[in-house]
Order: sequence, then C-alpha cells, then structure tokens
Amino acid sequence: MSQVAHHWSLTSAAAATEPGSARPAPALTGCALPGRGVGCGRYAGGMAWNRRWTLLCWVTVALLGTWVLTSERRAALRASFDLDARVLHRLLSQRMEQQETVLYALAALPTQGMQPDQLTAYVRALVRPYPQIVAVEFCAEVCRALVATQARPDLPYVPTRRPVVGWPAQRGPTYALTLERMRVWINLERLVQGGDLARLPLTVQIYRPGDHQRLLTRPPEPGGNALVFTVDKQLGTTLEPFPIRFEQRHSAWPWPWRQLLGWWLVTALLAWGAARLLSARAVAAQALLDERRRAQGIVQASTDGIVVLDPQGTVVQVNPAARRILSGLHLGESIRGAAQFQATLAQAPLDAADFWATQEPQPLPEGMALLRGTERVLVEGGLAPLTGDRGQLLGRVLTVREIGPLQQRMLAQLSAGERRVREHEQLLAHVSRFSTLGEMSAGLAHELNQPLTAIVSYGQGGLRLLAQEHPDRERVQQAVQAMVRQAQRASDIITRLRALVRRSPTQRVKVDLGQAARNILTLCQADLGRLGVEVDAQLPADAPVAGDPVQIEQIILNLVRNALDALAQVPQRRLTLRIDPDGAHWVLSVQDSGPGLSGATLTHLFQPFHTDKPDGLGLGLSLSQTLAQGLGGELRGDNAPGGGARFTLSLPHWEHHDPTA
Repeated sequence: MSQVAHHWSLTSAAAATEPGSARPAPALTGCALPGRGVGCGRYAGGMAWNRRWTLLCWVTVALLGTWVLTSERRAALRASFDLDARVLHRLLSQRMEQQETVLYALAALPTQGMQPDQLTAYVRALVRPYPQIVAVEFCAEVCRALVATQARPDLPYVPTRRPVVGWPAQRGPTYALTLERMRVWINLERLVQGGDLARLPLTVQIYRPGDHQRLLTRPPEPGGNALVFTVDKQLGTTLEPFPIRFEQRHSAWPWPWRQLLGWWLVTALLAWGAARLLSARAVAAQALLDERRRAQGIVQASTDGIVVLDPQGTVVQVNPAARRILSGLHLGESIRGAAQFQATLAQAPLDAADFWATQEPQPLPEGMALLRGTERVLVEGGLAPLTGDRGQLLGRVLTVREIGPLQQRMLAQLSAGERRVREHEQLLAHVSRFSTLGEMSAGLAHELNQPLTAIVSYGQGGLRLLAQEHPDRERVQQAVQAMVRQAQRASDIITRLRALVRRSPTQRVKVDLGQAARNILTLCQADLGRLGVEVDAQLPADAPVAGDPVQIEQIILNLVRNALDALAQVPQRRLTLRIDPDGAHWVLSVQDSGPGLSGATLTHLFQPFHTDKPDGLGLGLSLSQTLAQGLGGELRGDNAPGGGARFTLSLPHWEHHDPTA
C-alpha cells in the first residue's frame, strides 16, 4: 500500500515541479501532532467532525433499538390483552347462554303439575350455580317470587310465548328475561364477578342494546395511562346481544427498561470504540500524509535520479537529479527514447527490451554508460517494479546515478588490476604447462625418437634399393610413403606440443571436448605404454563445449598426469576417460585405479601448494580449478565407489554458453 501511496504522491509532486505548471509543489508541514500547521488544522477539524458523526450515529442506532424493543414489548402486551379479551368474552357468552337455558327449563316446570313447594325447591336448586340470577318469579295475574336474593325494580308483566328482555324504568344493571309465566331477573354486576373472570385484569363495560346506554363498568386494575388497549365485541346470544368493551391500561413500568438500558450501554460502548477507531484511523491517515510529504521531500532532494514509469514505460514522475542526469527528461515522455544505455568494459550489449520489461528488480550491469548527446557518462542504478496489493503491476522505478571522476579512476584501476590478474593466471598456466612438459620430457623424447628412427631406417632401405642395378620402384615407393607417415606423426606431436606451450590470448570458441581428451592421450602415449596402463576411453564423436582449447587441454593433461602418478603405486593400472551430457553441460570424468585420495588430501584438494608428491609444487589442481571456473565450468574431485580417485570436469555446452561470461 505504501508503494502505491508514494507513487501517487510523488506523481503529484512531479506535476508541480514540471516547467510551466501553475501549481507549486506542496511543502513539508512537519505536522507530526494535532494542532500544528494548516494540515493539522484540517486534522483537528476532521477529528471534531468524526466525533459529531459518531454521536449522531450512536443516538440514531440507540433510538432505533429503543423503538424495536418497545414495539416488541407493546406487541407482546397487545397479544396478551387480545387473548384475555377473547377468554373473557367467551366466558360471558357462556354464562348468558346458561341463564337462557335456565329460563327455558323454568318455563317448562308449570306444565309438570308440581306443587308450589316442590316448584320452589326445584327452582332454588336449579339457579343456585348461577349467581347472576338474583330472582325467579311465577306470574299469573300477579308475579310471585319463587327465589329472590335481592330487591327487584318495578316491571309490568306481559305474557309472551317467546323469550323477551324486559328493562325496568329505573336504570341499572338489573333486567328480566320473560318466557310464558316465568320471569328470571339477571344482575350484570354478578355476571362479571367470580371464578376465572376475577383473574383477568381487564376493564369491562357492557352497554344496553339499541340506545347503547352503559349498564355496567367493572372497575379497572390499578395502572396508568402510558399504554391503553381497547377492543369492542358483542356477546354471542340472539336474546341478549349486549355490546361489550374490554379495556386494559398500563403504566410505564411494563416497558423493558433493563433491555433498554443494556442496549444504550452496548451502543454507547460500540460508539466509543468506533470513535476511537476513527480517531486512530485519522491519526494513521495524518501520519501517512506526513510520511508521503517526507518521502516527497527526500525524493526531490535526492542526488540520485529517480524516475517513476507507468506500465507502458511513460514517465509519470521525475526528480531534479534525474532531469540533470537524463538531460531534461519530461513527463509523458517514453523512457526508452530518453535513456539510452551502452555497455562498456567488454560488457555484452544491453538487451533494452528485456531490461525495460522486467518484472523483477534488475540492476544496471557494471560499467554501463549513458549516452547523453555526444558524450558517454558512466552510470549505475537499477529498475524495480511497482506492484499493488494483489500483485498487479502499477509501474516501474528507475534509479540512476553518475559515477564521479574518482569512481571512474577506481573502476579503471580495478579493471586494470583484473587484467593483470588474468595475465598472471595465463602466465602461471603457461609456466605450469612447461613444468608438466618437463616432467614428460623423457616420454616425449621417446615419442619423437620412434618416428625419427623409422624415417632413418626407411631412408636407408630406400637408398639401398636405389643402389641396385635394377631397383624395385614399388618397394622404394613404399619406403618413401612410410617415411612420410612417420614424418607426419612426428609433426603432429610437435604441433600439439607447440599448441600446448604457446602463449596466446584467452579466447572463447567451440571446442570438441572428446578431441581434446584424445590429443592429451596421444601426448601421454609413451608414459601410458611405459607403465602398462589399460586405457578405457569412452569419448563421443562430438562433444562441443565453449572454452579456450589450450586451457581445456591443460586441465585434462594435469588430470591424466596425476592419474599416472597414482597408478605408478599399484600393480593393476587402469585409466578411464568418459564424457556424458548433463543438461546444459558436458562432463568429462577421469578415473584411475590407484590408491585414491586420503581424508587430508580431500580437505585441501584444490588449495595452492598442497601436494602429496615429494617433488610437486601443489599448483596443478588449484590452477586447473581456476581455469575451469574461468571457462564457466567446475572441477570436482572425490574417491570412486570401486576405488581410486575420480575427477569430473564440467564445461558449458556450446549451444548454452553465455557470450558475456
């Protein structure tokens, strides 16, 4: 994230420093703490706004939660009220149906021929379970009370064959049900009392049918007017269709005060945490802004050239040092045309396409020069990608700096020192070759003496043939041809010796590793024959490697000479040379059947001046490893599994060699 942030902050700074831009580059404010500078004023204002916004959000959420909790509580109270009202309505309807049933039963009693005393007793037993029935009258010309538990208002008797409701003149909760000769008096106050009705905390109001005159109000339970529920119904009988109202009042106590208090506390804590988070975020944002400004100032003040590019290589940011080094580089310009690099100090040409398209940090090769008009300036630096949070490429950053005169002199001296080291290595290799040839002098003399002796013998034989009276021309021709072959053999030996001892510049050419091994076996043929060494040469017809032919033959010669020295100590003498491909390399293995390498020798195998030979200098293997590494290869030594020492020379395949190495 910081890379991207710096990228855009530096881009804006570059736009401000572009010639002709009307907007000045933003300066460093130094606002590390709130309350300092213009930027800090904005920071303090933002903090106050965050606090107000957090408070507003907290109040809104708390009120919303309060509304939800109270709505749920109100809905629960309403559901409880509706249930109680339905239960009470059903009970009252059942009682009215019961009293109507009693009326029908009483109306049938006079037809049973019962005596007055029996009728009275039966009526009392029948109405005893119904406290709302306060009196029962038998009416003929006048009405006579069979049962009476309270005084009755005046009401004229009107015979009827169907049940009717009679209302006294004076208003009250008492009325009469009349059917034929029986009249039943009902008290509504007793109707709504007793049993399960007393446990239902509802106010009940019963109204007279027709004129809706209120007949009865059962007093409410103690409560307030904070919440009132009301429902109107009608008692479910055809004879007594009384309108009825149920009502319930609540004070403020039923509200969920604990839940509300907990909700406000929880939301307050969340709001406090959000405020702290916003404050921390504001502090982090201000710190990031300060960091961007500091980075911007550092980049602008840097003496190294810094150029920010988009993914297409277009310049989007450049600091003054880069303008100076790259001769007035401008925004929107392609970097490929503005920055042209050229390799020096024997470096290979720079692959500009690969360099500018890099996806990994890549330094400029050593000794790189920048073409600035007609002059060449040695520079160093590198190119690195800018990536986003998800790894996407946002652009690249080029850093470049001039190497001053002192650095250039140091670089030149270093280059000269490296050249002298290479010359000394070549001289040492040349001396080593002479030393090796000196050790091989007896064998080489024998190798040269054989073809020379053969030439003398064939020459003398040819002269004798020519001195005859009738010379045999065919035999003379055969003798001359044999002389030519032996002379060619001697010439080949001398040519290989001259190539081995000649001082020539190191070159990197295509060399047949198998042919180089065969050349060395030819030079060592005399010593191999003298020691009776069995040679197993598994050499391919073509094993092209990249290297210097003289150095390669010198390495092989040192390995073969060391093997011969080891084989001189054992009776069974076998030398194996094998070449195998290994990826991008060819590997030559030289293995002998000698006593092998001791532990001390393996530890110091390639250290200079370490040797097991009484008359050795200890430079052969060290020099061979140096030559192999200089050719881009490697020389290793160990003990073979079947016994004896084994050295492997790995050299890069000609098709895979690096021309710049």
